Amino acid sequence: MYKLLVLDIDDTLTNISRVVPPENLAAIRRAQEAGVYVTYATGRGYFGAESIRRQIGMKGPAINYGGALIYDTRTDEPMFCTSLPPELVHELLLLADELGVHAQLYQGDGIVYREENRWSTRYWSNLDLPHTVDPNILEKRWENVPKVLFITEAEHVEELLPQLMERFKGRAKVSGSLANYIEFNDPFAHKGSATAWVANYLGIDRSEVCAVGDNLLDLEMIEWAGLGAAVANGNPTVKEKADIVIPACAENGVAWLIDNIILR
Repeated sequence: MYKLLVLDIDDTLTNISRVVPPENLAAIRRAQEAGVYVTYATGRGYFGAESIRRQIGMKGPAINYGGALIYDTRTDEPMFCTSLPPELVHELLLLADELGVHAQLYQGDGIVYREENRWSTRYWSNLDLPHTVDPNILEKRWENVPKVLFITEAEHVEELLPQLMERFKGRAKVSGSLANYIEFNDPFAHKGSATAWVANYLGIDRSEVCAVGDNLLDLEMIEWAGLGAAVANGNPTVKEKADIVIPACAENGVAWLIDNIILR
């Protein structure tokens, strides 16, 4: 019934940055053997998702940067890409400075930020990412930026997120992903539009697509898919919009979904 399964990574497929739980991985293998194409849709860059990609054994399109880039895992080359206007990137960097939050932009598979701090160190060390400290980041023009990320305290994210959604409406897609993250993408580049692109590329009907996630970055994907699932540990709004709520990430909800819905 379902030929395409699209998985968010963090707090959905796994809560360990570089490891897919064995129960979920075994279930993914069963789905693949049954002819289901399994891919991920993540806010991470291509390099940052490499360990997950290799464990899954994907051979085709993969969604990165929250839908801004789609890579072909067979060639490691982009199949589809969008970027934020340089003027908007500069505006976001200035705003982060005003708000006192950490901001980083993405260049290729690396991240760039103004100064090292606990947020930046935790981010690049968890994913083993190339990273550049540039004290003059505000004086430069940045092009080919698929995403800008704000990182701050979870309480601050809750306060800022609705304000930023309103402020940048029509100019940027503003989403929460992990508790400390606010993500900025092209307004038409999100996991929902990227999932539709992948389904069309693979010749799979919308009704044959299942997508699962946990946070606002996953919302369009969950709403677009024929079956949209949210893990029990997910954002309340996402769970409300989902067709089905599955067990939490820590309880291997992806394995449950595959064995009880996808392959039943």
